[in-house]
Amino acid sequence: MDKPIVAGYDFNKGLDYNKVFETFLNTGFQATNLGLAIERVNEMIKWRLSDEPIKDDEEDKYKVKANREKVRCTIFLGYTSNMASCGMREYIRYLCQHKMVDCIVTTTGGIEEDFMKCLAPHYIGDFYL
Repeated sequence: MDKPIVAGYDFNKGLDYNKVFETFLNTGFQATNLGLAIERVNEMIKWRLSDEPIKDDEEDKYKVKANREKVRCTIFLGYTSNMASCGMREYIRYLCQHKMVDCIVTTTGGIEEDFMKCLAPHYIGDFYL
């Protein structure tokens, strides 16, 4: 059988984040889909129009290799509003700050929660508090 075996990362081999991310593909359903998403994003980051053959009906400016190398994938970041008002906010900020996304698509939610978390730190507590 040529299917991958479900197994996680062996931390006894030392911590190698790239290897940890690679093992997501074989860790289980959610981690596998995260691993597939990571692979797809890496493909999008690396892709350039120059990777594709020139078509006969291509605009003249895109027949020039130097111009084709400048054309890259447009990366959209989609998330729900609750991700911006939790610990994911820092990840979203990092991706935007370092120009790793071109467009953001999000939902609206409880804006009061966003304001509250911007004004002061929030703490993880117990449900019964």
